[in-house]
Amino acid sequence: MTRYKINIYSIISCALFLAVFKQYFLPDAVRQMLKILILVGTFLFLIYSCKKKMLLNVSLMFCASVILSSIVATIRGNYGFRNLLDSLLYALTFYDLYTFSALCKQKGYSDRLIDCMYNMNLIYCILTIISVAMVGIDNNSNNAAYFFGNKFTSSYLFILLISLYGASHDMSNKKNKITLFTIFCFSILFSLYVECATATITLAALFVIYLMPEKIKRLVVKERYVVIALILSAVVIIWIEAILKIDFINRLVTDFFHKSYTLTGRLEIYGSYLAGVIKGSLWTGYGYSNSVMMDLTGVYANAQNGLLEIFVSFGILGIIVLVFTVYYCFKHGEKGNSIFYLSLVVYGMIIAAIFEISLNWFFLLGLCLIRWSSNNNDLKYRRKIKIKI
Repeated sequence: MTRYKINIYSIISCALFLAVFKQYFLPDAVRQMLKILILVGTFLFLIYSCKKKMLLNVSLMFCASVILSSIVATIRGNYGFRNLLDSLLYALTFYDLYTFSALCKQKGYSDRLIDCMYNMNLIYCILTIISVAMVGIDNNSNNAAYFFGNKFTSSYLFILLISLYGASHDMSNKKNKITLFTIFCFSILFSLYVECATATITLAALFVIYLMPEKIKRLVVKERYVVIALILSAVVIIWIEAILKIDFINRLVTDFFHKSYTLTGRLEIYGSYLAGVIKGSLWTGYGYSNSVMMDLTGVYANAQNGLLEIFVSFGILGIIVLVFTVYYCFKHGEKGNSIFYLSLVVYGMIIAAIFEISLNWFFLLGLCLIRWSSNNNDLKYRRKIKIKI
């Protein structure tokens, strides 16, 4: 059993998790102020602790594309000052996550970072279960339905839990394998209970990947395959109507998940609106957290596809930078078991992105951890640990 002292890296690791994943039981003003304090504090810590070379890293490309799109949208006059501030905060969040992960790698704290993230994630999941038990499943598509979000976010927390458990434990241990199997099964049952079809399908797909031979698992972490999967998550909508006409798929959607044939208007979004919206601001998009889809349709709030929503928000430049960032993180991350398990949350969000806006903080956090995690066989920071203050 290993002892380690709680230090500033452990505190910041936990704090960043709080900043990234919202606590809807807190008042909006309190939640926003907490996030700003954590992000600005982390940024100042990084400025103090990192050398210039580490501060000037690849995350700045994505941050720049986010800020550029928001500035252009502001100049055009269809983007408010609050939206601009939100985009700056979004960019700062990614920069802090990426750069802090790099600093942890340099200091030998990569395993501790993942351990802290896992512990925070576990607390979130336990509180989510309590929240669901208290509230039930009525109207749970509402953002503030549960302690940490709606049925989608709540289900995705369990996908992240699976990923972080595998990355923070010795998975050659039979007991840990059984535990992960149990978490998988519970997560699927949970997503079924809260009626989140997207998460259920995603978890089932990830479970199949998890059961695949080691040879295939080694292919999963290769950068070209994750980039192909990401691009296909958007391209597949070209054939989505034909796919839905397949008898088995149609019955699965309508009879098992009780969804409409049009997938609650998604076919209309893909066929009637998206092309026109994208052409309206092809290169830089409409900015982070824009309302262009709602303004145009009066019904649909977003593109209902992860990569296409990135296209709407940040344009061609944003898509190019995101794809490059994904490629770069997988290309330069250390290959090994921990990277495979971390990749599960990235692939999970890509699968979910076919029908939902899921290239979110689960996805981006996964990229940061993949880039800077350590495939260290020394389990001194792994389970089980006793914290000494």
